[in-house]
Order: sequence, then C-alpha cells, then structure tokens
Amino acid sequence: MRKLLSLVVVVALGSSLVACGNEAKFGEGGIKVTSDFGAKPTVTHRDGDPEKGLVTEVLKQGDGPEVKKGELLTANYLGQIWRDGKVFDNSYDRGAPSSFPIGVGGVISGWDEGLVGKKIGSRVMLSIPSDKGYKEQGNEQAGIKGDDTLIFVVDLIGVAANDTPLDANPVSPSTPTKITVSGPLNAEPKVTVAAGTKPPAKPGKPVVFALGKGKPIEKGSQLIGRYAVFDYTGKKQASTWDGQPATEQAPAQPGAPTDQLQVGPGPTGQTGALDALAGVPVGSRVLVELPATKDAKGKAVNAFAVIDVLNAFPAPKQTGQ
Repeated sequence: MRKLLSLVVVVALGSSLVACGNEAKFGEGGIKVTSDFGAKPTVTHRDGDPEKGLVTEVLKQGDGPEVKKGELLTANYLGQIWRDGKVFDNSYDRGAPSSFPIGVGGVISGWDEGLVGKKIGSRVMLSIPSDKGYKEQGNEQAGIKGDDTLIFVVDLIGVAANDTPLDANPVSPSTPTKITVSGPLNAEPKVTVAAGTKPPAKPGKPVVFALGKGKPIEKGSQLIGRYAVFDYTGKKQASTWDGQPATEQAPAQPGAPTDQLQVGPGPTGQTGALDALAGVPVGSRVLVELPATKDAKGKAVNAFAVIDVLNAFPAPKQTGQ
C-alpha cells in the first residue's frame, strides 16, 4: 500500500510539474507567441480571464531609434480576440506593413501607451483591455464586443517625422525647370516660381532636387513620404507639415508624413500621378507635376508637389478584409 501511495504521489507531483512547466512557457499576461520578427505569429493564451490592465512585453529587443509621440509608425501586426481566439486583422497576409500616427490618439490608446518608447526592430506583444481598445462600443465589423480584451503582436519596422532628415545629397535639378526648390532637407520645402510660368499641357518627368541614397523605388510600391502642394504662382495649397483639425471620428492630428502615396500600377492595373517615381532612389526630394483637376465650379486647377520620399514598401495585396 505504501508503495502504491508513493507511486500516486509521484504521478501527482509529476503531473503538477508538467503543468507548471507548460504554464511557464506562457509569457507576460499568460500569452505565448511563436515565430520570429517579420514572420506571421501564432498566438495562444492560458485558460481563464485575461489581465485587467494593459500588458506589454518586448519579445525581441530592436536596436533602432525609440518610437516618439507624434511620429508615423510603420509596423506589421496581428490582432486576436482573447475570448474566442479569432484573428480579426493582420498585415502579414497583405504582404505589406501599415503605418499609423502614434501617441496622438490616432489609434487605440493601448497602442499609444504600449508602443511609444519601444525601439524600432522590436517585436512587442500587447494585451489590451476594452477600456484601452474599442471600449464599450466594440467593433461589430471585426467581431469585437464591448468587453473584449485584444492581443496584438507588433513588429516595429520604421518611424518618420516631419523633421526626419533625408539621407540625400542636394543636386542640380535633373531636368530644366523654372521652379526653384530650397530649404533644409528636414523641413518643409520653399519654392519660387518664375514669373510667367505656365502649367504644362501634361505632366513631365519628376525633377530631382536632392538625390537619395536608398534603393530605387519599384513599381507597385507604397511610399512613406511628406509633401507640399503648390499652384503655379508658388502659393501653397496643402502640406503634410500642416496639422489636421478634429472631426467627429478623430481628434486633431499634428502634421506628419503619410503612407498614402502609391506608385502604380495599382491592384487592378490603374495608373496614378506618382507612377513616374519608379526608379528614383528612396531618400530623394522630388518635384512632381500633377494632372489638372477641376474645382467645385468646374474651373481647371493646376498644381505641383514637392515630395520627400522617406521609405518604400510593396503595396498591400487585396485580401477582402
């Protein structure tokens, strides 16, 4: 009987040790993430309820600059619901990262709080309670309820700001032009248009004023960049250096670079105003003549843009999400 009891105790202890060993494999917040930086992760979690507060764990420490409030953060990510394990969104399947203004209310507060201060090149796990996620309204389209805790795995790829210096050398304009572009390469450009300059009948080739040291832009790319748009009197019409006013859907946003610059062809073969940037090195400051448009009164509007190309990635695939 004593031997039998001893065997039962050993088996019980063994079971406990195995259980503890499995539990130890879970990281912060009882969450386990497989795969390395840059690869689509698989996420599992312990049984039971999630932690009530925000949980942040750096799974891989990067060696790049720290993410700062107000920058445009470029990242790959996967989002999963704790309740049912549903992956409701991920950028890995689209084959391209996404970019977000960080620390300024442009994303859920769990991202703002959990990612500012982390280093580029890091993989970060976030367990985000509903009060720092989609709150009580949830997100019906994504299947997120008002009390759902969300798990994100985020690979931090790059950041850009309006004062990020271009990695470029100023050069003489690559094509003769009556437009002068000046100013430092970490600030909004200034332009002077020669008197009597008329808009071209159709846009010509881009004019390079600072030649970047990065890789050539490929067709089908999505660019991270900043720009200022001017009419042919030299008057500024729009700029990513200017902030955006608050709307009913979002708070006011400071000026920041954008990822809404695409070099075609697009997913359905469509062309665009920036297609001629293919072959220009990343890091360049380029003048691009824009196709004429019409205002609300039907009057022709002619303009050009001065664009700082900060980075380039493949345009995302259409996944139906």
